[in-house]
Amino acid sequence: MEAFDVPALTFDYRPRYNLAPGQPCPVVAEDREGRRIGLIDWGFLPAWKEEPKGAYINARAESVASKASFREAFRRRRCLIPADGFYEWRAEGSTKTPYWLHPRHGGLLSFAGVWESWTRSGYEPRHGFAILTTHASEEVSQIHDRMPLVIASEDRDVWLNRTTGVEALLRLIGPAPAGTFSLHRVSARVNRPSEDDAGLVEPITDE
Repeated sequence: MEAFDVPALTFDYRPRYNLAPGQPCPVVAEDREGRRIGLIDWGFLPAWKEEPKGAYINARAESVASKASFREAFRRRRCLIPADGFYEWRAEGSTKTPYWLHPRHGGLLSFAGVWESWTRSGYEPRHGFAILTTHASEEVSQIHDRMPLVIASEDRDVWLNRTTGVEALLRLIGPAPAGTFSLHRVSARVNRPSEDDAGLVEPITDE
């Protein structure tokens, strides 16, 4: 609430340590009622889809302004996803090893996103978002070549403001500065969405 200047929560909040696509997530956005935070699903259904399947969980920041699925949302329905870190997997032969990446000096991150409302006769309305990704920063590149687009605290107002022009938004796209993240290996339990406890982010040396 303090970091994003939003009113009191209207939903029951609990810490999450393994939030998976398709699950509800706290998201900050602005609309005609102002800035607020609410729970919407991680999964973006473009308005033109005829059925509620094939939701996007990510959108490439380099093409989000021009790709038909995201173009209008990028202009008018941007959001921020609060987090204190994220998981990424490093391919090692035929296996993938999970790592926890988090701010080197602590604090709250804000991932850039776009959101959409999807409605069709005969289906429940869906409200979902996709996280924008960009090229990996120096630390993240040890694990993967892509990472979530992080919006710096001083740029959050610019990103959320519905009147911000495309050129100003594009200037915010790029990897986080070198030195932003620390990382360590974590348990393969994180591969199971049913696992959701604080132990998942603890460093391990072997299992």
